[in-house]
Amino acid sequence: MADAGLVQLAQRAVRSTGELLRSLPAAERGLAATELGGREFKLTADRRAHEYLTEMLRPSGLPVLSEEDAASHFIDLHEAWVIDPLDGSFNFIRNLGHSMVSCSYVVKGQPSLGFLFDVLTGDFYMGGDGLPSTKNGEPIRCSTTTSLMSAVVCTGFPARFNFGAPEATAEYLAFMSCFGKVRMFGSAAYSLCVVAAGAADVYMERAIMFWDVAAAVAVAKGAGARLLTPIAGGAAPLSVVVAADSLQPALRELVG
Repeated sequence: MADAGLVQLAQRAVRSTGELLRSLPAAERGLAATELGGREFKLTADRRAHEYLTEMLRPSGLPVLSEEDAASHFIDLHEAWVIDPLDGSFNFIRNLGHSMVSCSYVVKGQPSLGFLFDVLTGDFYMGGDGLPSTKNGEPIRCSTTTSLMSAVVCTGFPARFNFGAPEATAEYLAFMSCFGKVRMFGSAAYSLCVVAAGAADVYMERAIMFWDVAAAVAVAKGAGARLLTPIAGGAAPLSVVVAADSLQPALRELVG
């Protein structure tokens, strides 16, 4: 676990960045560019949040991998920050729902601690290795659901999802059909926080990026959830499944 100074620094940095985003007028919430064939939206606010959060983390002396800085995507993650300054950018620009400031303390390529701010509500999540997860300072815990047909799975179709691969799409939909309910929130980080808080039971997404999930995976694990697929830092898309520990037996066959 990180020392207390790093934890306090990350808390301040993420909260401050979140409050900055909440304060932006409509004129500063506009679209700056699109990527990935128009399916990935980049906002002026993304860059503002990146610059602010990176500067706030600078006193730690640790390198920062940020979604918004392509040159950082291949840095050594022996000990580093991994940030997504604004996860759920489209929600943010269209007032559709939750978007998150996401910062993970990563050790040896694995998310150790997570710090997240919900720009919509002002809620703050933190937790991970050696730090039981909390929401606004109150303990959170994943659910104790044991039946897939009683379970809620959170998912999404990220910008890199290949709709032109029928087999992959069919396999994806078959997985979703095993659960009682499916929910899509438009933010991987928020979806994982919902699992950490016990309101949903499983998170599954394909072609998602490490920076999208690193902080919230740590928080989910700190709330008792299990990461059922290996993940590693870098710039390659990932398949990620995180679930309440109680669902492990039921999910073992599905995940493989």
